[in-house]
Amino acid sequence: MYHNYDRRSSSSFQNELSIRSESVQRIYNFYANQRFYVNRRYQRKLVWTIEEKKAFIDSILQGFPVPIILLAETEKDHESVYEIIDGMQRLNAVISFIEGEFDIPRDDSGEAKYFDLQTMVESKSLLDQGKLQQHKPLLDRTECEIIASYVLPLSVYQFNDNEKVDEIFRRINSNGKHLSRQDLRAAGATADFLDLVRRISSEIRTDTSAQDILLLNNMKEISITNKQLEYGIVVDDIFWVKNNIIRKEMVRESRDEEIVADLVAYIALNNIPPSSSEILDEYYGLTDGRRKEELERALRKNNPENIRKQFLSIYNEIRKVIDESGKKFSEIISEQSSSSVPRYFQVIFLSLYELICQEKMEVVSYDKLSESLMNVSSNISITRGGNWSSANKKTNIAAVSGIIRDCFKPRSQNDPATDSWLTEFETLLSQSKTEQSLYDFKQGFTRLDGKKEFDTANFNKMIKTLTAMANCAPGATGYVCVGVADNERDAQRVVDIYGIKPAEYKGFKITGIYHEAENLQGDLDKFQRWLIQQLQLQPIEQVTKDRIGQNMRLVSYYDKDILLMRLKADRDPISYEGKFYQRIGSNIDEITVSGYSDLFRRFIENS
Repeated sequence: MYHNYDRRSSSSFQNELSIRSESVQRIYNFYANQRFYVNRRYQRKLVWTIEEKKAFIDSILQGFPVPIILLAETEKDHESVYEIIDGMQRLNAVISFIEGEFDIPRDDSGEAKYFDLQTMVESKSLLDQGKLQQHKPLLDRTECEIIASYVLPLSVYQFNDNEKVDEIFRRINSNGKHLSRQDLRAAGATADFLDLVRRISSEIRTDTSAQDILLLNNMKEISITNKQLEYGIVVDDIFWVKNNIIRKEMVRESRDEEIVADLVAYIALNNIPPSSSEILDEYYGLTDGRRKEELERALRKNNPENIRKQFLSIYNEIRKVIDESGKKFSEIISEQSSSSVPRYFQVIFLSLYELICQEKMEVVSYDKLSESLMNVSSNISITRGGNWSSANKKTNIAAVSGIIRDCFKPRSQNDPATDSWLTEFETLLSQSKTEQSLYDFKQGFTRLDGKKEFDTANFNKMIKTLTAMANCAPGATGYVCVGVADNERDAQRVVDIYGIKPAEYKGFKITGIYHEAENLQGDLDKFQRWLIQQLQLQPIEQVTKDRIGQNMRLVSYYDKDILLMRLKADRDPISYEGKFYQRIGSNIDEITVSGYSDLFRRFIENS
């Protein structure tokens, strides 16, 4: 897991297992006190629909028995915490109903009603603090008490051996009733191939998180939902669904990861393997065969991170083609609907990969490229059925490459993965929702009083914020993104002063900094060099200045330029102006002298 605890000596699951029951009120108390954790290596998506959640609450109201919830108990900060092995969707359904995220119909009229937050001490306390809002009409207090007192069955394992947790997860889902075939392949696995597919797939779905271990409290921010909510990801907005490549039901079954897995295998092995469910089983080690070892060797040779960047660079090229065309992917490739759209996506992806990454070409015109791909399905023939042969893949990739080759020219730079920041930047924005203390956003470097002058105090605070983030823990990486307004008021002031219309992504207002750079230094390059000079004036050690300067990067997001500053914690805490700070939520707190021992111990114990 993520903690260094004393291992229990017992070798028997039975000795480490306790069966007990807890009321819904007690479960909510655990949740409110942040005692439930999710390991995203196998619990990756919250995908229950609102309708499924309502049905589960109705089962509780009627007193029906519900499946047992499996937890792994360990210790954090001298308190028991629980990693959810099985039952995340059920726990989330209960908690989200209590917090008023959905209602349930109760009387003959079908009127929907909400949980009464006054029913439980914990929910009433959060209501009084303004952390929860009471929605109306209210469910009858008697029925709310029935829900609060309902006893959920728990099976709790008291150990912290990752391999045992993984094995339990595999066994309870091996009958296929709980997991799709792809989820079963990936359950609890840690090989390079699985981690790479998991990471890329999450970045494309935008349900990514910076860490594998996540509080259940934060999972809702990256949950996949079928409704327009204030949080989470609407399934219809996910790339695969929005472009009619796969249906939204298939995202739930992780069919998007099967597409990614096929493509990653091609890139890593540098040949065109056939595709089938059986071959995927071999890649993941679910069945015996040589393919898993071959794939792992190839990934070690080529470096998984390089393959990830290449993958995202080609994915971004496809997104640009789609944006240029103004159509969905399915509408580009064919005027008629087709069940083979996932295979067409793979063929086009791999054609672009061969031209861009292998032949070192670059796109001349996205408009011309989108026109060349229009109705491309009429010029190629993709076989259907469970098995997709290597020969058919190869023939179609060559055909598409020939059709679009005139849209490319020899590349002027050497790195085929330099343009992966379209998705990388969105990933960073998404991760900030679950890792707030390690991300900060600023609309720019100038004051918003209309004078357009550099805000020295704000720049000082940015650098102080980076040092505070780095003091969270050894290896922690903090980001300050400049060119992203952190509130609606600042975004509107940028519009008023500079006439810049912000781009929007998941509630973020992306203003960019080009208008500031041009005003202050003439252009972006000169402005970045000037910023590095200002960095040298900061009251921090020279080695810290160098690390921030080396990781200061301008990235483009459509027509906006953002400056990204990054600082990764090293072996020792970092001071600012001779003092140590830490970031808790969005606040920067000075660490008092009495807290120095805990700060340095944190770094020593994890060094």
